[in-house]
Amino acid sequence: MKLHNIGLLTSAIVVCGMSSIAYAQDKLNDVGIVFRDGISLNQKIADIVKYVGSCSGYYEESVAGWFRDKEVEAVKGRRVRITNETFTDIANKIPYTDRKYEKNGKSQKIGFDFGTKHRGSKFVVKPGDNQFSYMIYDGKYDKPGMKVIKKGTFSVEVKTDYTERQRDISWKNAPRFVCLNLDGQVIENMTKEDFEKCKFRGSQRVGSCAGRTVYGKVKPLRKVKDDE
Repeated sequence: MKLHNIGLLTSAIVVCGMSSIAYAQDKLNDVGIVFRDGISLNQKIADIVKYVGSCSGYYEESVAGWFRDKEVEAVKGRRVRITNETFTDIANKIPYTDRKYEKNGKSQKIGFDFGTKHRGSKFVVKPGDNQFSYMIYDGKYDKPGMKVIKKGTFSVEVKTDYTERQRDISWKNAPRFVCLNLDGQVIENMTKEDFEKCKFRGSQRVGSCAGRTVYGKVKPLRKVKDDE
């Protein structure tokens, strides 16, 4: 129905039409992917952060979700196979995922990744609109006795929120003292007794970067005399 024709209808028909639209939208929202954040069905904004500074790096949100169809009961032995039809014309192997659909009204957890082709256990999507087809079935896929319960389609919109943030190494006040070989390299995993016999020593700043310990450049110290 075109919008410019609505004014020609009676108010009763307008109300009826609006109710039908609302019902259709509700039915659409009964099928699709519930993402881990649980904010919106079939919509996801994935955070991507580029860290700049002395502790540079990237963070890409690990995207996961579950398939649901409110019209089809999740029971033991049931599965759902979802295919990303968006890649039909550009991928040799169209991305798909096949998950149990057995309890709590949803599938096993689905891990998502960005890309252009199927790989491993991740279900590949692209930023933007993704057109999915799905099949809920009992039995084993493409085997005798397999029973198709329902087929359908739905779309998922995936966006990325890209930001840059400053992140620098957090240095501790106290350095660590190390034993060096003749080339000035640190000898790791020395016992206290071995360190006390070390002739060439150095010091390093100790810091933290993204939860891991990092060390600064080695500053050689004076050679330890034999009688020290």
